[in-house]
Amino acid sequence: MKKNILVTGAGALLGQGILRLLQIADFPKKIYTADPDPRSSGHWLGDYALTIPKVNENGYIDAIKKITVDYNIDAILVGTDVELPILAQYKEEFQTQFNCKVIVSNEEVIAIANDKFLTAAFLQKNNFPFPFSVMANDKNKLAEIEQKLGFPLFAKPFDGARSLGIKKINNHDELMEIYHPDSNLVVQQYLSESDGEYTSGCVVVKGKCKVVVTLKRDLRDGNTYRAYRDTETSKYDSFIIPIAEKLNADGPVNFQFRILNGEPVIFEINGRFSGTTPLRHFFGFNEVEALLKYYLFGEEIKTPELKNGIVLRTWSDLFVEEQEFNTLKNEGKFEDLTPKFYNFSLKE
Repeated sequence: MKKNILVTGAGALLGQGILRLLQIADFPKKIYTADPDPRSSGHWLGDYALTIPKVNENGYIDAIKKITVDYNIDAILVGTDVELPILAQYKEEFQTQFNCKVIVSNEEVIAIANDKFLTAAFLQKNNFPFPFSVMANDKNKLAEIEQKLGFPLFAKPFDGARSLGIKKINNHDELMEIYHPDSNLVVQQYLSESDGEYTSGCVVVKGKCKVVVTLKRDLRDGNTYRAYRDTETSKYDSFIIPIAEKLNADGPVNFQFRILNGEPVIFEINGRFSGTTPLRHFFGFNEVEALLKYYLFGEEIKTPELKNGIVLRTWSDLFVEEQEFNTLKNEGKFEDLTPKFYNFSLKE
């Protein structure tokens, strides 16, 4: 039976990665894309493109509900961070009223993942390695972290992503400069990159971590542009599993960590698919397909046979005819898209 799948945030790197894996998923489907901007690349990676209000606009959730009813949507995949809290809030309503599975964790998990201070508190509370953290709106706490750890330190927005807004604090004066009673910065233990940075993608259902794939990665502008898997990276899988299960995510969850004194220390959790989700396919696991087959067809998620190697990311391009683009722009929907896709070698 054909399934109707909606992917939100079609313009985001995350949304596009989900769409790439959904395209090759081995079951009959129709792919709907939703994004406020008709120029979003992901619109042209599905079968039916729809423009919607921004998540902070009043009509957002009503638009998602209408799409779900009008097109008989079976599952919703979330392609941006900003949509996670509201879709987590409404996930049970979508299930009971529309028989539509929103693949997102509950509100508590999303809150922990979206707040780096709460992330560190969760890890500390459950006796997992954690980066000592304080908020920059408390001078006493700033003095405490200086006395406890010295310098350097990291300061970053508690709700930031992709390394945006990160500041390295090298001395007392720089630490005092970031103090403000309304600051949104969290100050954390400095974790060196000398042993690399790692990202673990997990699939969790009913409290059990079914699959975890850990990659070492190189970053550019906050995004992964090289990823590696070998015997060194895979040894951290067993470290991640109890953390993923204690968090009690529902579906995809991503952990990012560095090594401190030979021990992994998580500094960020993403309660969603990640930017490295499509890269895991090259190593042998399509987590989008696995989760959809589990939720929609009842197929158990099996441990995949994974390969070692390296992924080197490159640019590719889509060409869209003006008439097609204008139809989506003016009417807010478009079916039977015919973009031309060019890979790195410019072969269609």
